[in-house]
Amino acid sequence: MELTKAEIVLLEVITLIAGFLIGQSLETSFQWESFIFTLVGVSLLALAAGALNQIQEREEDAMMDRTKKRPLPSGRLTLRFASTLTIILILFGAALLSRVSIPVLALGIFAVVSYNGLYTLWWKRKMAFAAIPGAIPGALPVLIGFQAAVRDMTDVRGYYLFAILFFWQMPHFWVLALKYSQDYERGGFPTLPVALGNQVTRFQITLWCLAYAGIGLLSALFFPTGIIGILGSLLTSVWLILELIRFLKQPEQKTWLRFFLSINFSLLLYLIVISADLWSILLHPKN
Repeated sequence: MELTKAEIVLLEVITLIAGFLIGQSLETSFQWESFIFTLVGVSLLALAAGALNQIQEREEDAMMDRTKKRPLPSGRLTLRFASTLTIILILFGAALLSRVSIPVLALGIFAVVSYNGLYTLWWKRKMAFAAIPGAIPGALPVLIGFQAAVRDMTDVRGYYLFAILFFWQMPHFWVLALKYSQDYERGGFPTLPVALGNQVTRFQITLWCLAYAGIGLLSALFFPTGIIGILGSLLTSVWLILELIRFLKQPEQKTWLRFFLSINFSLLLYLIVISADLWSILLHPKN
């Protein structure tokens, strides 16, 4: 579980489930086979990506306090075991997604390639703003879940869900980068606070957090919206901005953890609000 970063995969699984439920039509029976194959397939690929990431960064992990106790740098697991497990997870995950559709399989493979190939080996090691293109693979699970249910790559609703996940990741990651900037510097990663300083990082967190809160208010442009959607999205955005203000006033104190948790919880709220609002409208007797 440590090698595959299972705790991170859990959040990806939640967003995938939300994407599928939002895309699932009530006019047809629930697509249990597609749902299970997609859920397990993406989970296996995400676990493989986490393990492969630790294989790729095992030397850098050994230099950072936050990561030096991970299975590979600590010697608790061998490189051979980790590599074998990664290959098995990728093969089984891809096989399951191929049973759903070719676009779903392609999105799943692209997520692994962009994360472990482009982000881990290039963007993260060379770019201060690597989190921006690196947010692409992190935002794909919700789009994959939506596409598994809808099976229409031209449906813009899936790309709106993708946008929520995409913009969420910048404040999410840069708050962590602020907290562990010394670790990243020791590991040789030019994250935003390491390359450009804390002030620039806080400014970027503010910009992206406001953009993220604004996008969360736009669900009515893509989905049928009732009182749940309007109030839920509005209250979530207002709450998030208030937490941002609290964080900016005391960025060096324990408010960073509260703000970090608020960012993560807001993502769940946006997705829950859309799902609950959509299903409540479709289930209404008048419809």
